[in-house]
Amino acid sequence: MIKLTKLDKPTILIKHAKKWETKLLENISKGKSSSAYLLTRYSDPEIKQKIIKETSGKCAYCESKLLHTQHGDIEHIHPKSIYKSKRYEWDNLTLACTICNQNKSNKDPNLNSILNPYIDEPEKSIIFAGAIAHHSDIKGSCTITYLDLNRTELIEERNERFKDIETILNKLNDIRLPLDIRQVIYQDLISIEAHNNKKYTSMVRSAIRCFDIAIPSEVKVA
Repeated sequence: MIKLTKLDKPTILIKHAKKWETKLLENISKGKSSSAYLLTRYSDPEIKQKIIKETSGKCAYCESKLLHTQHGDIEHIHPKSIYKSKRYEWDNLTLACTICNQNKSNKDPNLNSILNPYIDEPEKSIIFAGAIAHHSDIKGSCTITYLDLNRTELIEERNERFKDIETILNKLNDIRLPLDIRQVIYQDLISIEAHNNKKYTSMVRSAIRCFDIAIPSEVKVA
């Protein structure tokens, strides 16, 4: 999990969110059921496309790339079943894979100490040893546990990514390669492979930090 930054609120929310919220809360207070249309307004295509952009099309929790094999779910960070007024709140919406969304379910991040990628610093709470996620504090521990961030399939996916990074790191110490080539490889590692838009960015950054001492200083010179 990495730190995420909210983009500007979509126009449709600026125009209609308050109206939707007012109608929803009115129905609740009167014991009336709300239409499926009203209940799902937070998943409007304009909203979802902006969320996909700000998350780089990754699950905000496990950092798996979505859209190739699944549509991705609009996730309410604070559950809409508990926080009725936050159903259409822009700061409460993000993207999650189906598994993380189901695992988190209606757990309240405040009560269950689950990391909020927009407010917390996830990379300080969750660190990696290879493809395995470890915690450094209670929020990291609870997030890993509740979302099952060390589930078998996820570890297998991260391990494949880790092998790719390991191959790159080995090239940095291969003196058979010209120094200028290794310098380019290093710069690509930092600016491209560890970029927010890549899957499992947090794990990649952990690997780079772990192996940094073994990377020749002359290779790190731009």
